[in-house]
Amino acid sequence: MRPLTRFILTATLAAVASPAAQAACTLKDMFPSGTYTYQMTGAAKGTVTTTNAVKGDSVTSTSTVAGTTTTTTWTCTAKGITSTLSSGGASSVTTSTAAMPPLNTWRPGYTWKSAQDLKMDGGITAKSTSVSKIVNRESVKVPAGTFNAWRLDTTTTVTMKLPSSSTPKTTTVKTSVWYAPGTGMIRTSLSGVTMELLKVKR
Repeated sequence: MRPLTRFILTATLAAVASPAAQAACTLKDMFPSGTYTYQMTGAAKGTVTTTNAVKGDSVTSTSTVAGTTTTTTWTCTAKGITSTLSSGGASSVTTSTAAMPPLNTWRPGYTWKSAQDLKMDGGITAKSTSVSKIVNRESVKVPAGTFNAWRLDTTTTVTMKLPSSSTPKTTTVKTSVWYAPGTGMIRTSLSGVTMELLKVKR
């Protein structure tokens, strides 16, 4: 798997979860405990299984995709949610600025910025900046059912440095994610890959 493709799949797990984890730490609404199975279609096919464990003002989320397990810890701070994602070895994604605003501020048109630092196996490093916007709230049908969900669109610019090259590579990724209060992320779409909630076990 190419480094950029691997980064996108790994970082997506962090990106799609970060809005769910914020909600001014009202985790029961946007990031409830349980095991969530997603169906992945498009450029990548298969399933993604995520288990959320809520403890106080933090959530530990363990996800498995394409045989790779990642663990993300979301922590509520005075500035908002911060996160650290690890996929084993030297791979990690750290949110260096608060990922999300409180849930009670969400409204169509609301926009915010966040930043991430990334380290990957093989000495690959990257920095990314994201601009997110709440589009609207709409009825969304996925295999697990029909939900009244918020749609968030995010544009992320990633600058990646490869050990074999002195010239950094910059790319832009656009993501749309849908969140249903009380359930969390139900759909995400980016780079030709769509993930939809297949089932929930609580």
